[in-house]
Amino acid sequence: MVSDDYKNPESTSDTNQRRVRDGSGIRGFWNQLKQHAISAWFSFVGVILLVAVGGNLIGEITLRMDCTEITDGVVTQMIRIEDEDDDEDSGPTWAPVFRYGVDGRIYEQQSSTSSYPPRYKVGQAVTIQYDPADPKRYVADGDHSALVLYGALTVLFLGFTAALPVAMITSKRQQSDEA
Repeated sequence: MVSDDYKNPESTSDTNQRRVRDGSGIRGFWNQLKQHAISAWFSFVGVILLVAVGGNLIGEITLRMDCTEITDGVVTQMIRIEDEDDDEDSGPTWAPVFRYGVDGRIYEQQSSTSSYPPRYKVGQAVTIQYDPADPKRYVADGDHSALVLYGALTVLFLGFTAALPVAMITSKRQQSDEA
């Protein structure tokens, strides 16, 4: 039997209650299981989102690597993109339409990204980097918004994916500290 500072014997039930409180009993087991289940869910969702967004990030990087030729372009119009949600706080965004020429052929394409306030003005001159194998693939020089967005989301979802391994390592450290 274990005794306290006053040399009074401690009952077995007191020892069991202490185990429950300090996480070494059955409640501790279920708490750890719940923690790992929640962490596993975050990791699972993180992996799914990481695959989706990571693919877009790789595509954006590949596009930028393929667009090696430069030409002059101009913003021909700004297209208003209405928010699909009925949220009063968010308003419309604006997507530029770029016109540029390659080998005597004129291309006019709407940007895949939009912003508020508008980043460009109609008539503004823009340098366009295009893919010589497929001039329809282009990047407006200095427009890194898609790259930054996909990069930030990839880092965020990497954090989600790391939830389970971090929880397991933390749990193991707590168990070794208690021992």
